[in-house]
Amino acid sequence: MEFTSIESEYLVALLKCALKSQNVPDIPAGLNWKELVNISKKQQVYSTIAPIINKINIPPEQAQELIFYSQNELVRMIAMKNELKQIEKELNGAGIKYMLLKGGVIKNYYPLQKMRQMSDYDILYDVSKRNELISIMKNRGFNLTSSSENSDDFFKKPYYTFEWHRELFFEEHDFNPDFSDVWDNASKDDKKEFEYHMSSNDLYLHTIAHMYKHYILGGFGIRFFADVYVLLTKLKDELDKAYIDSKLEKMGLVDFEFDVRSICFALFDDKEITNSQVLFLNESLSFGIYGSGGVTGAKLYYDEYRSKHGDVSVSKYYRSKIFPSKAYMKRTYPVLTKKPYLLFAYYIIRLFDKFFHSRKRIKSDIKMLKETVKEENKQ
Repeated sequence: MEFTSIESEYLVALLKCALKSQNVPDIPAGLNWKELVNISKKQQVYSTIAPIINKINIPPEQAQELIFYSQNELVRMIAMKNELKQIEKELNGAGIKYMLLKGGVIKNYYPLQKMRQMSDYDILYDVSKRNELISIMKNRGFNLTSSSENSDDFFKKPYYTFEWHRELFFEEHDFNPDFSDVWDNASKDDKKEFEYHMSSNDLYLHTIAHMYKHYILGGFGIRFFADVYVLLTKLKDELDKAYIDSKLEKMGLVDFEFDVRSICFALFDDKEITNSQVLFLNESLSFGIYGSGGVTGAKLYYDEYRSKHGDVSVSKYYRSKIFPSKAYMKRTYPVLTKKPYLLFAYYIIRLFDKFFHSRKRIKSDIKMLKETVKEENKQ
């Protein structure tokens, strides 16, 4: 398999050794250690490779840098875990059902929990207890920084970040996989009365669906492949293939999951993959952990919109983005359910919010879409 750089190739080799507890491979000639460390930070996998770095002859400056970042990350993770324990006590005391998601669960399948970096805790909870949850978080010194369509996000200095999900997905960019049975499929914790554990099947499906969401929003990095690989290897005797295949079919993710799975085994088990899958992988490695910032996603949105509404212009497509449906607005701004006469005002609020927080991305999207149309006109 060919990579875009020596550093990318060696980073994957280090990840493979870390995940499989193997011997570290020889250092390739011409390796730029500074670039490798930068890629590991960009991809948020420096904590994954840190445990094996001390086994090789790495330049002192980069060694100290990796140790510094990984130790700081470890301190932050311990502090976050301790905060979670205190919050869990209050959740169980208040009778609020909850379920850890994403990295909060996946880290348990890594050789060492500290090897899986996390920027926050994602937790699904019983939305009927939303007021009680908000009260608990605010009483613990958290600020409600964002209340989106499907989550309430809280932050407390210096770095405590918790995202409380009312549901796993919502109607966004024509992708809203059905996880309505996630609570029914979950198992209750043996010791904590109101903690639930997502089933192995749903954990894998949610990881793939979450990965796809980032893909259409602009891509993702190598850590997503590492996550899928550890789940596939650690849960291989628990996953129900027929159930998963059926769900993937309904989500429209059969081909996507196949490519992701193939790449995982190519990266970490030396299996062969197709040229298109190599391109897919190299694109992922060239971005940070959450991808390109929207360029890929913008084209995907436009293509999907045209497949449903015909061959429309970029301007018409963007009018639909600026003035989304009433149903979408009501989901995003619940106040409109009781006060529909405020719809126009909230269109204005939404425009100002996009203008101040997403200007660079909007410009990038428009530029990319114009180039797409220009190329199509040449054909």
